[in-house]
Amino acid sequence: MPHVTDTSAAIYTRRDLVSALTDQIGRGEFAPGTLLPSERVLADEYGLSRSMVREALRTLSERRLIEIIPGRGSVVRQTTVTDAVEQLIRIFDHGGVTPRYLIEARIMIEVTTAGCAALRANREEVDAIERAMRACDEANSLLDQVSWDLAFHRAIVRAAGNPLVELMFRAIQPYIVEILFRSLTDANVTRQGLRYHTRIASAIAAHDRDAAMAEMRQHLTLGLTLFGQDIDRNLNLVARDALASLVSDTVTFADLMRLTREG
Repeated sequence: MPHVTDTSAAIYTRRDLVSALTDQIGRGEFAPGTLLPSERVLADEYGLSRSMVREALRTLSERRLIEIIPGRGSVVRQTTVTDAVEQLIRIFDHGGVTPRYLIEARIMIEVTTAGCAALRANREEVDAIERAMRACDEANSLLDQVSWDLAFHRAIVRAAGNPLVELMFRAIQPYIVEILFRSLTDANVTRQGLRYHTRIASAIAAHDRDAAMAEMRQHLTLGLTLFGQDIDRNLNLVARDALASLVSDTVTFADLMRLTREG
């Protein structure tokens, strides 16, 4: 059984415990079917009362992360796609963020970044961009395709050589993961969008700044015309509906959390 993070000489709240256990479950440290540490152990390690621990576990149960079994304890649930997205929504509550707002933000960051990458990318960085592009095209599952699509854009950001831009990209990465699920569960958006990966990569490899920026802009703005009414809906709900369209429950909460932190 995984050990709970050492909390000696620290003061924690019930919310801290909920956050810590959610994070550990999201990272896969507590696999489905795993029995969580007892209330007594959690109370001792976090310096909380048993009643506070009980409330925290009840919160996790309401979020469908665990099942509380009388006489046994708290067992980590195998989450469905719907459960997974609901948990992501709770953790990254985007409020009024819509696909349109995210596209505008990505244009501000990634168009200029593509131009910088075209000017600065070395051979190794170009190879990383092209490798992610090919892997995205050849991916056999939605999860892999989203992961490699994200890796493609992240490789371009890294090739731009500006650490502050990397921080900016990472700040909106959870949002990008959600919009990628919307894009890559839509055959029309996928077909048109992936074509631009080749054009962007080619422009960067040729060190053509203007072309790289133009292709990136066109790539990012596809959603404005192809998302229909989704363009101005809450991004959380758009992602939830996209994942609900999957035939089988192939994406877990741990998968989604990993994507938001990759790189």
